[in-house]
Amino acid sequence: MVHLADHSFIHLDEESGCFSVLERLVVILYDKTRHLSCVDEARKVLFCHVNRAMDKLPPTKNCLLQHVLRAIYQAGIRTKSTQAQFDLPSAQDFAWTWRQSEDSWEPVWMTVPEVSKACSELVKCTCSVSKCAKASLKRSPLCKCACTRGN
Repeated sequence: MVHLADHSFIHLDEESGCFSVLERLVVILYDKTRHLSCVDEARKVLFCHVNRAMDKLPPTKNCLLQHVLRAIYQAGIRTKSTQAQFDLPSAQDFAWTWRQSEDSWEPVWMTVPEVSKACSELVKCTCSVSKCAKASLKRSPLCKCACTRGN
């Protein structure tokens, strides 16, 4: 396994072993009693079954990856700071984007669409069966009514 401290500017993806270890650590930070290793699964369990507020959930896998990439970039700069000159990779490869209008670098928070815009299945259904049918709602993991539509 590659150790992050041994390599400056290492590029991780969601499938790398180091990222899996970091992901498990984040799950433990948010709920040490769960034996989950995926932050997305932990988010689902904590939100749907534990009723934890959105601001108390771990980041999504994609958001966590972006944060880790930014941290790797900043740590890489610091590990090379004693050298007079060194090759600095582009910040764009480490979850930063250049804003020409602002003349500055800004963090990339995620590379996938926001869930509120992309996922209609999170609509909470608390109605009777007839209202579900009228609204053409499918039962979601958040559904608390007695309907069985969509299951």
